[in-house]
Amino acid sequence: MSRLTPDFWSRPFAHRGLHDVRDDRPENGLAAFAAAIDQGYAIELDVQASADGEAMVFHDYELDRLTETTGRIDAQPTDALRAMPLLGGGTIPDLAEALHLVAGRAPVLVEIKDQSGSFGPGHGALERRVCDVVHASAHPEICTIMSFNPHSVIAVRDYAPEIPRGLVSYDFEHPHDAHVPADHRKALADLHFFDEAEADFISYGATGLTAPPVVALRRQGIPVFSWTIRTAEQARAALDHCDQITFEGFLP
Repeated sequence: MSRLTPDFWSRPFAHRGLHDVRDDRPENGLAAFAAAIDQGYAIELDVQASADGEAMVFHDYELDRLTETTGRIDAQPTDALRAMPLLGGGTIPDLAEALHLVAGRAPVLVEIKDQSGSFGPGHGALERRVCDVVHASAHPEICTIMSFNPHSVIAVRDYAPEIPRGLVSYDFEHPHDAHVPADHRKALADLHFFDEAEADFISYGATGLTAPPVVALRRQGIPVFSWTIRTAEQARAALDHCDQITFEGFLP
């Protein structure tokens, strides 16, 4: 049975914050998180590792799309990343800074991006750092940790079992996952690691909400979130099969 409180499905999750670069609110930036809170939304954010192991709030592995710098984020030290301007305003925050801004005013889904390259086992350093930051924050009760990589979720279970955790998944048919062996992609899509991870919830791609493994977990009372919803019509369709949505590009 999930340990999440109803707060976590009481309001939609703003995907990477309520971002809009036209209004100086780039994704995963502090301004996007502040806007989500002001509008009464919950927050989903992404975490990558810096070169020296800090948990930085950033989605991509490469810096190119979101900054004027090239190269991988994990090749840059924390101080350089904290000072690095985001295209659209602000700089790259670390997780502690983001949670300090939230200050308990909204539930937060913290997604740890896959650090292994193929959704396999890693060394667990980023997972441990994320758990430590959540524990050190003023409001750890508003945070959950999730990942597409079940080994990350298992690492969270082992290091900080008291923090609620979830699996993110979808059909794993996107070309950028083609390097992952087909049997592993199927296991990920079918949520084969859910029991081992002792997960509290899942966040599943919107087009797969009627997949048998998703339906079965929801029937057991496991909360099901959905991503990424981009229209009111998609939201209505998704909410027939899930407990809450993660959205961007419109206001639900």
